[in-house]
Amino acid sequence: MKINDPSINSHCTDVPSGWQNLRQQAEEKLSMRKKSSATETDTLRLIHELEVHQIELEMQNEELLQANAALEATLSLYAELYAFASVGYFTLTRDGTIRRANSTGAEMMGVGLNELIKRRFALFVSPESRLTFSTFLDNVFTSGSKEVCEVAVQKAGSAPVWLQIEAIVDSLNGQNKLCYAKVDDITSRKARE
Repeated sequence: MKINDPSINSHCTDVPSGWQNLRQQAEEKLSMRKKSSATETDTLRLIHELEVHQIELEMQNEELLQANAALEATLSLYAELYAFASVGYFTLTRDGTIRRANSTGAEMMGVGLNELIKRRFALFVSPESRLTFSTFLDNVFTSGSKEVCEVAVQKAGSAPVWLQIEAIVDSLNGQNKLCYAKVDDITSRKARE
């Protein structure tokens, strides 16, 4: 840097080379300080961004917890509606194995709910209705549309109970491995007929 005062400039030419090296080193240190202060600014900016990101994540986590609580409440409501519905509900595999059932369905079959799961529905169907049920189940899985049938179920120590079964295949998973069945007790109607 040149200064316009001639008396100072004249002295600068007489400055020994050691002073010029010192001057150069001082300018380099100043440049390094400016770089480190820029680095400090970058660091502060980065810390700020990380803090903002942390707050965003905390807010998203709170939203997810609230959504999860709402889903659990809805699931609980539907589980109660399913369990205590006035009709029987069954989830069946292609071979008629019962995967899920509600308490009304178990009552229709004359057994406890735990005794139904993993057993074939056809075991509860009276012998004269088994062919009807088997054909019905095949049609449910091959047609992909809602099918209806009427079968008799033999409860232990009581007269047969007539059931109307409406079933449709579970098309959500695309594999047609399950069907959902709604079962109504139609014994009184059959007695009138």
